[in-house]
Amino acid sequence: MSVIRLDNVSKSFGGKPILKGVSVRVEEGEKIGLIGRNGTGKSTLFRLMTGEVEPDSGLIERMRRARTACLAQLPSLRSQDTIFDVVMHSFHELVELELQLGELEGRMASGDETALDRYSVLQDEFTVRGGYTFRSHAKQVLHGLGFTVSDFDLHVGALSGGQRTRLMLALVLLQDADLLLLDEPENHLDLEAREWLEDFLKGWPRTFVIISHDRQMLNAVTERIIEVERGETFEFTGNYEAYQKNKTLIREQQQKAYERQQEQIEKEESWINRFRYKATKATQVQSRIKRLEKLERVEAPLTEAGSATFKLGEVVRSGAVVLDVKDLSMAYGDLTLYEDVSFQVERGERVGIIGPNGTGKTTLLRQISGRLSVGAGAVALGHKVKLGYYEQHHEALNSAGDILGEVSAVRPDMTPEQVRRFLGRFLFTGDDVFKPITALSGGELSRVAMAKLILGGSNLLLLDEPTNHLDIASREALEGALEEFPGSLLIVSHDRALIDRLVEKLIIIQHGVASVHLGNYSHYRWKQGPAAKGEEARQSTTEDVLKIRKKKPQLAKQDEKVRRKQRKELEEIERTIESLEQHLESLEIQFTKIDPADYQQAQDLKSEYDGMKADLAELYSEWERLSEGMAESG
Repeated sequence: MSVIRLDNVSKSFGGKPILKGVSVRVEEGEKIGLIGRNGTGKSTLFRLMTGEVEPDSGLIERMRRARTACLAQLPSLRSQDTIFDVVMHSFHELVELELQLGELEGRMASGDETALDRYSVLQDEFTVRGGYTFRSHAKQVLHGLGFTVSDFDLHVGALSGGQRTRLMLALVLLQDADLLLLDEPENHLDLEAREWLEDFLKGWPRTFVIISHDRQMLNAVTERIIEVERGETFEFTGNYEAYQKNKTLIREQQQKAYERQQEQIEKEESWINRFRYKATKATQVQSRIKRLEKLERVEAPLTEAGSATFKLGEVVRSGAVVLDVKDLSMAYGDLTLYEDVSFQVERGERVGIIGPNGTGKTTLLRQISGRLSVGAGAVALGHKVKLGYYEQHHEALNSAGDILGEVSAVRPDMTPEQVRRFLGRFLFTGDDVFKPITALSGGELSRVAMAKLILGGSNLLLLDEPTNHLDIASREALEGALEEFPGSLLIVSHDRALIDRLVEKLIIIQHGVASVHLGNYSHYRWKQGPAAKGEEARQSTTEDVLKIRKKKPQLAKQDEKVRRKQRKELEEIERTIESLEQHLESLEIQFTKIDPADYQQAQDLKSEYDGMKADLAELYSEWERLSEGMAESG
């Protein structure tokens, strides 16, 4: 049954069409990813689903009594309430029932036997509605989204923007809704919280639609993808990875069919033109003309909408060591962010910095760049190193200027015409270049900042959340450019796809301590995960057994759930194997480039290579074990 159905719906704002004749069905239990470039109408679709806006034309039907949860529908928060107070407001009916049960218990204790029947009825209702677990459930969700026990007493008025966003997301997840509408829920979540949210959504028993630019999340939790493009919707079965493959295949097939038909049409038209005025061929000519008129034309595949081009140019070759960080520490009063952080970045190396929110990753980048004069330790740049810094909040942009002036200031030697051509690569065309900085969206600010960084010609880039506010197409374009960048990179990011594709070394900051891991994020999680995943699997298995005992009719459904979980584990291992194999190939290329006289570098590279080979062998064994287990279970 459809939870919601949009039939031939259109919507415009200010005379500009956003959605044109869109038809979408959301069925019970579906896990849907809604994707598309920024500004294509994804959020408008959500607002139509919730009834916040009405369509200009078309029909919207909703399942009777269906409960929908969406951030836009949540009430404003009172500044004097604590985080836990706000969460408990979501369970006000259960809290009221709890108070009534307490009163009835007092009456029964004093000998009032008339209270027993009423108590029994209310207790049954309280139990069925989760009255004995709602507080622990609320705490689990808050913990999962990065709140500590000490945070529970924080007043709403004292929360940062990121904390407020995470609290609003918690309220959505705690609602007992038939349909969850999640608009970029990964915003302000660190890597651990993103993975927790994925697990939460995997276990969500009802329907959700998620707008996200996090490709890993879309791969992990969705079973159908709806793409919004040029005011229309296109649907694909499977997760984001399957969408990419299917879309490419469909475009190729459509292009071939279009080309074949065009070739056929050209031959027909050539024959008609050749014999049009020959009396003996008149009947055949008319017949072929009518056949062409009735021919159902194959449309040429739509060209991809424009995406930013982040091609980075050549840079000056630096010395072998581009950055030497020694014993960096940072504290604010009694709060120590990190101590004795030391590492080196070599020429051409790509290093990622990861860790929970609040551990000081951005502060560390600012300290390395010289923008912070406080703190202890030393930072040394190598020979011929020019440092470029990309700030996630774009504080260095001049709010009093416009796009053209801001970018021209980096290269005063370029003419306005040259700068405008350059800005065209970042989707700023025509009068767009005169937009004031204060009027730009988050994505536009990101593109301006990246344009300035590229023109600066730096050979060491410090990037703080470079993919924030970028849609998936722009993220992939940026990744491609950074992959080809001949200089060195130091990246703070929660974008797991970016970290996996680019970095070969991770600096992990936790509890004030920095550790180094050789490899990308998938490899790091795999190395860290066996014990935790084993415990999680044991708990999951125990819970499954209890559920099966209680609900025997659902046995087949539970078996299928376990099989789906095994398949996803297998797919995850396959992706990690592919990533490791690619990394090994890059190490093999590095062997050919090192100086034979540099014994230490050769030994370090061999040690890393041998470690990766051992990890890969272990992954192959795990893959075989899982494959055999799935085959035996049917």
